[in-house]
Amino acid sequence: MRYNLMKALAVSFLFFVIYSFSMISTHSEKPQHYAYDTNWESVQTYQVPQWFKDAKLGIFVEWGIYNVPRIKTSYYARWMDFDSVQYNANGKVVNTNPHPLHNFHKSHYGTSTKYEDFVSSYTTQSFNADEWASLFKKSGAKYIISVAEHHDGFAMYNSNHTSFNSVQLGPKRDLTKELIQASKKQNLKIGLSSHFAYNWNFYSPNSSFQDENRQLGLASQYPSQPVSQNFIDHWWDRTKDIIDQYQPDLMWFDFYMNKNEFKPYHEKLALYYYNKGIDWEKEVVLQSQDKYSHALPKGTNVMNINYSKNREINEEQWQGNIPLVKYNLETGEEKHKKTKRVIEDFIDIISKNGNALLHVFPNADGTIPDKQKQVLEEIGEWVNINQSAIFGASPWTTHGKGAINTFKGSFSKQLKVNYSTRDSYRFTKNNNRLYVFMMSNSEDGVLEVSDIESNNQQNKIRHINLLGSDEKVEWKQSDRGLSIFISKHQPNKYARVFEIEFENQII
Repeated sequence: MRYNLMKALAVSFLFFVIYSFSMISTHSEKPQHYAYDTNWESVQTYQVPQWFKDAKLGIFVEWGIYNVPRIKTSYYARWMDFDSVQYNANGKVVNTNPHPLHNFHKSHYGTSTKYEDFVSSYTTQSFNADEWASLFKKSGAKYIISVAEHHDGFAMYNSNHTSFNSVQLGPKRDLTKELIQASKKQNLKIGLSSHFAYNWNFYSPNSSFQDENRQLGLASQYPSQPVSQNFIDHWWDRTKDIIDQYQPDLMWFDFYMNKNEFKPYHEKLALYYYNKGIDWEKEVVLQSQDKYSHALPKGTNVMNINYSKNREINEEQWQGNIPLVKYNLETGEEKHKKTKRVIEDFIDIISKNGNALLHVFPNADGTIPDKQKQVLEEIGEWVNINQSAIFGASPWTTHGKGAINTFKGSFSKQLKVNYSTRDSYRFTKNNNRLYVFMMSNSEDGVLEVSDIESNNQQNKIRHINLLGSDEKVEWKQSDRGLSIFISKHQPNKYARVFEIEFENQII
């Protein structure tokens, strides 16, 4: 009997010890680890995800109320009210004449038509998210960036912080949610853009929104007024709302964030979004816009260069925008970019360690104009032939040769590019192959590539072939470089791409 009692006590004690240790373990368990602590030094350890480096091509969907008027510019609400004085983004008077778009608006819609009058016409009744996502996939794009809210403050999502949104007004649909769901079916990465910071200094003092801004959650501003803390708090709430609701793979922020008033929130934003990515088990990308200066510190995000390019290979991954259409602000005439030029710009960007972002401007009914669809489809055909030179590729030791003259940075005034000369070419490398993009689409002749001379043992060539073709490529290598003899055969009517295999490992 005593033995059984001792045995029972021993078992009970053992159970107590095990239970106690399990409770200690449970209560001493550390909270979820975050990779980024509350300082910039921590964020400096951020690495651009491989998926973004490999992607090379994205689509930017520029949609909102401004799709309604004939001139589909996101600055419509600002410029239409510049009837005598024009301000720049910093509130400085730059012109004392009416803005051309004011005159256009006056002649086509009349002075009684206000920007808010376009809201009821923004119906997107023909919007089919699956058709859009299928088209974007067909173009060769690997990710999309959709405008969540532009400078005008109209939220293209189910906002918890403003009634001025697409669910309560206009389309009465969560357009962002629909496009995200459709894009996921196509295995496209999802990005969202916020341009709302500039809303503070966006509307003209003459705008009718001035009297209504407080109700809409927009700024009640004047051209040179510093950004108020109330507005920054509102911007921050809306930013978190976008991130938390839609969990985007990429967040893109426009230029006005470089204002001093927003700087205390730069670190806060990076930490919030990057740590959310860890929660979601996603490798996310934060992008900022380069206009006057870098908004976020170098190395903490991916820089977007708007409507311009880099002259040379950039050490850090970057992104360049390519609009598919521009508008004459006096006449409303559309000028569509040719597929040939879009492809050449794309090649130039990826040869310099960048990704290209094609800007699409939809119609107010939610359809993509036929001319833009055609360009996307033609790009897709070319990309499909030359995939091995694009996706997963990286820059070579030099980007290539050919005239380009541009100031570094966004909205460059000086942008003269001539890709059409016979000796213009660009390089990428991938899987121990060097790829030469012939920028000219000449029917025949010789492409002289001076960078690959025979007196460098590393450059000894084993084989050259033309992507998309089984035709034998004739070539000759000397101490002056490589000569590739061009035949009339073209796999595609746009830039040819030659694949070079060397005897040795490519540098």
